[in-house]
Amino acid sequence: MATSKKSARKWSKPGMEPTLNGTGFMFSVLDEFATDFIKFAGEGPDEVLDLGCAFGIASLGALEAGGRVTACDLDQGHLDILTGKTPEAQRARLHTVQGKLPYVDLPEASYGAILCSRVLHFLDGSAIDASVRKMFSWLKPGGRLYLVADTPYGIWRKMIPIFETKKASGERWPGLMIGLENYLPYAPTDRSIDGPPFMNLLDPDLLSRTCTEAGFTIERAAFIDRSDFTGLGRLDGRENVGVLAFKPQ
Repeated sequence: MATSKKSARKWSKPGMEPTLNGTGFMFSVLDEFATDFIKFAGEGPDEVLDLGCAFGIASLGALEAGGRVTACDLDQGHLDILTGKTPEAQRARLHTVQGKLPYVDLPEASYGAILCSRVLHFLDGSAIDASVRKMFSWLKPGGRLYLVADTPYGIWRKMIPIFETKKASGERWPGLMIGLENYLPYAPTDRSIDGPPFMNLLDPDLLSRTCTEAGFTIERAAFIDRSDFTGLGRLDGRENVGVLAFKPQ
């Protein structure tokens, strides 16, 4: 699958590494859901799956913890960088797959845990639902699903009143933004990413609904405080959303 490959341009936001395809970035500081995924990967016998791994910060952590990891990303360049960063002694426990949600196919009932961090908000509603259903099929019974996504309360604060009005009116995907030039938080002179064609911002209710409809049992759904973000102005502790869900035994 061909992907756009751009060299990362100059970037002034510490801890946020632009991806090669120019539409997003990877955070270099792990949140609590990714940290728990890494811990689980090192403690159990099952292989884990890192979906939309980018440069592989979570995959590298899971390998360092002793886990077996399948890392999947739409950009082969990201996977090549991850492989290059992986110590030789750990490479036998790393498997990479190029693919894009919701189209990628992976073996059913094969993983003890899945992390999909900051990917779903790049998908439209039907693709989010289809992707989470696929994740359900890829997990072993009892397996864990870790989801992290952007909310309107972080860098996309201009969207807050629109999101809240649409959600209150019952719209299924109130965070869908098209025409991002109206919402981009960076001035053109300070941008090193082009931005995707749209964003679909989420919150604990929306992610929980999609997981429940796919058959998951929700253990935790919460906003994630990313006060480690720097240079982005006022934040209020709801910058990302995370869900930990289980596939029933």
